[in-house]
Amino acid sequence: MSEENPNNPQRPDEQRIDPMKELNRLRNSVGKVIEQGITQVQTAVQTATAANSVRLDVFQSGDEVVIQTNAMDGLEPTSIEVSMEGDILLIRGETIEPDTPDDATFLLRERRFGQFERSVTIPISVRSEEAKAKLSKTGVLTVTLPIDVVRGQDIAVTPAD
Repeated sequence: MSEENPNNPQRPDEQRIDPMKELNRLRNSVGKVIEQGITQVQTAVQTATAANSVRLDVFQSGDEVVIQTNAMDGLEPTSIEVSMEGDILLIRGETIEPDTPDDATFLLRERRFGQFERSVTIPISVRSEEAKAKLSKTGVLTVTLPIDVVRGQDIAVTPAD
């Protein structure tokens, strides 16, 4: 039979607790919970954003900046507002849901309808007062902005006197 060591109050039948091991286990558990929460929030934001988002192409063609949207279901020209504030182009509108029979039961529903808003910074100086916006029969909005040659031209750098 072994004698108890007065310097070691631990009894042989007791388990030793490692505080660092417990802290690491707690940190890992909390990290997993936070990661799951972040993933859920990201998924919810992506779903909400995709529901009423307007995807754009912005390109320069000759002396114009052209902005084209994706085709949007149920878009009417009267339901669109296009404006420029400084160098930001803002597109607002509403896609209108087509009538469906009262007794319709959807088996799949992917198209989204309702209000949308999209803004994009135009990186080139343009003459917004000469902008044009056209809506195609397929629901693609095309905005053309003439480039401001005077304000948008390069400035030569010369050596100081």
